[in-house]
Amino acid sequence: MPALFLSVVPLFVLLAGVAAAQPSTPPVTADDARHTVVLGVMGQRAVPELRISPGVLTALLFGSPLKLAGVELEEQGLLARMTVLDDALLLVPSNSLNAGRILRLKVRFVDGVVPASADFLLVVDPLQAEHQVNVELQQPMADACKQAVEEERAKTQECRAELEWMRKRPDGLTGLIANGQLADKGVTARRALREKDFTQRPGEPILITETMSYRARGLVAVELKAKNYSSRPWAAAGAQLVGEGGVRLKVLRVWPLEPIPPGSERRRVVVEAEAAETEARGRFALLLWQDGEPPSVSVEGVTFP
Repeated sequence: MPALFLSVVPLFVLLAGVAAAQPSTPPVTADDARHTVVLGVMGQRAVPELRISPGVLTALLFGSPLKLAGVELEEQGLLARMTVLDDALLLVPSNSLNAGRILRLKVRFVDGVVPASADFLLVVDPLQAEHQVNVELQQPMADACKQAVEEERAKTQECRAELEWMRKRPDGLTGLIANGQLADKGVTARRALREKDFTQRPGEPILITETMSYRARGLVAVELKAKNYSSRPWAAAGAQLVGEGGVRLKVLRVWPLEPIPPGSERRRVVVEAEAAETEARGRFALLLWQDGEPPSVSVEGVTFP
């Protein structure tokens, strides 16, 4: 492939030459909204096609510097102007080019850039030209893998730190004491019975027969005794505690995550939430739902001691 030898000229000289082009050039519809061309490290399965028009300027803007003598066209004399700048290539096709003609263009980047070169197909279209094409080089595979490994390593370290913190955190009454959640009166509890103390919407898949509510300093919890009367397993994935006046407590956890099988005996479901003493006053509505589903279990009238 013979190389087209180029001279680097100032941009204003090139633009002056374009302005002096023959006035007989057909009208061109600009396509300034062309998507950016991304060049992969290992090359592309299809060579990118760019539309050019005789006598019309097309600018290729690269994110990496070009070799000034590293631009080749398969045949000389097909371009009226071609100027190589530091990171841009300016093309003005000859007026003698016929519609549908395809020219192969190769550009080379300075040493150390990956990929080292890129090919383009210039398709002659008298009615449409791409005035500006942004060319980006995809991040080298080694760098991308290294970045992904670093991100995963950071996530792993974060998980290990959280796990270590959980291991060191005491459970039970010792945990309550260590976290300052055991008040002078300890943990207070209140038992409530269905229909007498709380209500539930009819037709729900889970029947709540009894609740036990607890309060510690800054914490409340509701323990539910539940039966699954539906035909499929049911598992609580989330919960909400809404009080009078729209007060919403921050739910910390729902336990256990294992589903309640159909027709089973009473199972225990616990919902724990953060709550200052002034927040957990009055009656609350407890809503429970499965993963990806709307609330399907409700308990109206939950109160805390």
